[in-house]
Amino acid sequence: MGELYSYTLAGIQPLGPQTLRLDLRPGDGRGMPIAAGQYFSLRLPDGTARSYSLACAPRADGGLEAHIRLRDGGRCSEWLRREALPGQSLQLSGPYGDCTWRAAAPGEQVLMLATGTGIAPLYAMLAALDAEGGDWPAISLYWGGCRPEELYLSDELAELAARRHSFRFTPVLSDAPPDWRGRRGRAQHAAAADHPNLDGARVYACGAPAMVDDARRLLTERCALPAECFHADAFIPALTATPAETGELTVRWRQPDNGWQSLAAASGGRLVDTLAAAELVLPVCGGEASCGACRVTVHPDWLDQLPPAGRKEQRLLSSLDGAHPRHRLACQIVLAAALDGLQLSKHP
Repeated sequence: MGELYSYTLAGIQPLGPQTLRLDLRPGDGRGMPIAAGQYFSLRLPDGTARSYSLACAPRADGGLEAHIRLRDGGRCSEWLRREALPGQSLQLSGPYGDCTWRAAAPGEQVLMLATGTGIAPLYAMLAALDAEGGDWPAISLYWGGCRPEELYLSDELAELAARRHSFRFTPVLSDAPPDWRGRRGRAQHAAAADHPNLDGARVYACGAPAMVDDARRLLTERCALPAECFHADAFIPALTATPAETGELTVRWRQPDNGWQSLAAASGGRLVDTLAAAELVLPVCGGEASCGACRVTVHPDWLDQLPPAGRKEQRLLSSLDGAHPRHRLACQIVLAAALDGLQLSKHP
């Protein structure tokens, strides 16, 4: 779990029919050290945690912004509709994610792809670059949605393109009205059509998992983009932590006093769900092995019982502070009969 910070909800502003901007200010003067492109976890008053990208350039005062799309029945959406008021105190944790700006090499072109509120981290990167001044590399942004009202930052991005001549903004609609004069279809398809050769380019993609996956395949296979130059954060539905419906298995968690807490778990379920239901870890990235928030330490007697970590899990674990051979990601472990009695503890 990332470090906890106290913040105050300073304001809520509509950005469109279904999107709100949250303005968050440090409650004790200690702001989160977050970079453009990273995200944080917001804990609601009822304890529910949801993750949102930084939607502004990093600020010296630690202030944060988030863009939140309202969804029927969503916990955060219902809180925003019915209960949220400026002045409320909230807990945040983070920062998470590594889809951050890499300084462009001379002559390198940059391609940005977004759908929905996936524009938030890319907008934060552009705002940070704009604040720094200086010359920009060639940057092309494609933002996809269904209807024009979903592209709630179009005016701001068009104004930025008018000021920064090396920046190009292309809105793309999949369900465009008859009078729409822009591109139609999918953002990644428009980008591929305009950039058939991306050898030596760099791509940032944020938004719906289907777009991110399709863009990765399309641009690497057809447009010669090197795989290591594709940087992405997929916006995936939040994990809902629910206790195991049956007590088929038991997971044992070492407590600070060295005693053991026994947790009921279901065979075939993910370890992270069991731990999150007991509020021992805070799921952040939705099980994509991209944040490290569910890192745990496995008792040495159980290491050989676990399936080996995959390449993505290994890569993230090796990049985290204090990496240790007994660390694993709970989101990547599926429980089975052989793991009955599995012993774990919080990573140091």
